[in-house]
Amino acid sequence: MGSGVGLKYSRPSRISDLSRFSQRQRVVNERKLRREREREKEKEEEEEMGVTKEQVKSSLTSKLNPAHLEVIDTSGGCGASFAIEIVSEQFEGKRLLERHRLVNSSLEEEMKEIHALSIKKALTPEQWKQQQESQVSKPAA
Repeated sequence: MGSGVGLKYSRPSRISDLSRFSQRQRVVNERKLRREREREKEKEEEEEMGVTKEQVKSSLTSKLNPAHLEVIDTSGGCGASFAIEIVSEQFEGKRLLERHRLVNSSLEEEMKEIHALSIKKALTPEQWKQQQESQVSKPAA
């Protein structure tokens, strides 16, 4: 009966059994800690992805069909801040605030991750044309 059969999971009775038990426990704890760190790292990487310049362009293009669109990532690549210049026929007859609301609603999903959106220009094609002509006619200083 004293051959140790059935004592595999019992309390360690000798010092050598105690050290093996603590080694095993240490290995298990290290594995758990490693898995937790990997999960945290994956979560951080997902959060860092943010919104891309291409996603912003794609959403605005599909919803507002712009004649001109310039999107600049002003956040340094993390997708938290953008500057936009947009020209669309959908802005005809709308005030500036309504145009900005159209842009913001077009980026509804992206705005959940964007911290700053600067709409530099929201013009109709006619306004854009006039602006381009006036810039060409101005003499260089």
